[in-house]
Amino acid sequence: MQILERARQTEFLGKEFLTWLWFKSETNNGLFDLEELGTAELLLDGRITLQSNGGTGVETITCVGQGPCPREARVALTENKMVTQVTLSLSSGDNEWTFSLDSAWMNFRSLKPPKTMRDRADDPEGLFYERVFLLEQPARVIDILFSTFIRLRTSPEWDTQHLPALIEWVREGA
Repeated sequence: MQILERARQTEFLGKEFLTWLWFKSETNNGLFDLEELGTAELLLDGRITLQSNGGTGVETITCVGQGPCPREARVALTENKMVTQVTLSLSSGDNEWTFSLDSAWMNFRSLKPPKTMRDRADDPEGLFYERVFLLEQPARVIDILFSTFIRLRTSPEWDTQHLPALIEWVREGA
């Protein structure tokens, strides 16, 4: 099977994952248990894009705003639009990142890491490794959250507990 064909067959998982992230972020006050990384805060940060593939082509809605995602985006979920891209804010310890994540390939876009603490003149190699560490952290967080989502999505409890809670959350927001 070609890689693009396989990607098309499973692309719904990325869309469901981003929707689940949004749901969990709002229902857990943004707090996520990240196994060995501890607890982190992950919130939607002002931009969400949803799409539907209707009979007349692709419909796209992009909501931009601060604070909780605008009501229009929640209404779009009730109209069978799926989340295709979100801008997220991640806080862990004293560090904060902002980035966009797309559903098709889980690509990071516009990743803004925290400032490095080291002085370039004192330890340029240390500065490099600190920067690499700070760039890897959001990917580790998303990997852990995606693994958690896949375990839930493939569990028997998905249909009886998790999906009904998500559907109720969508209805409440519309």
